[in-house]
Amino acid sequence: MRLHHSLTVILFTLSTQGCGVFVANETRFLSCAQDRATQEEVQQRLGSPTLTTKAATSGESTWVYRIFDWQPGNRVTAPGSWCDEYILRFDDQHILRQWTHRNYFHGGEAFPTECLPHRYHSSPE
Repeated sequence: MRLHHSLTVILFTLSTQGCGVFVANETRFLSCAQDRATQEEVQQRLGSPTLTTKAATSGESTWVYRIFDWQPGNRVTAPGSWCDEYILRFDDQHILRQWTHRNYFHGGEAFPTECLPHRYHSSPE
């Protein structure tokens, strides 16, 4: 019984740590950067954003990153493009305070004009 419990704990630990291997570099960075990284640090790591907005009164800003990746397809998966959209919100001190991530698969579409379909599209505030 004790061996069974130990094996269960070991397998659970390995499986949860293994999931971290499939997390995008951007997601991993942003998880650690929230509430401490500046806009300059984010830009050094992720490059220039696709879109930026700044609230005139509060000084807060929003950056949007869109990352497209082509999936050629095979017997199991359909061809098309994946798009990851990251929306980052910075406070008036230029510190990353919040971020969200959404992804969408454009099946059969090689060069989509938008990252997310309109019904899922989240525009910066």
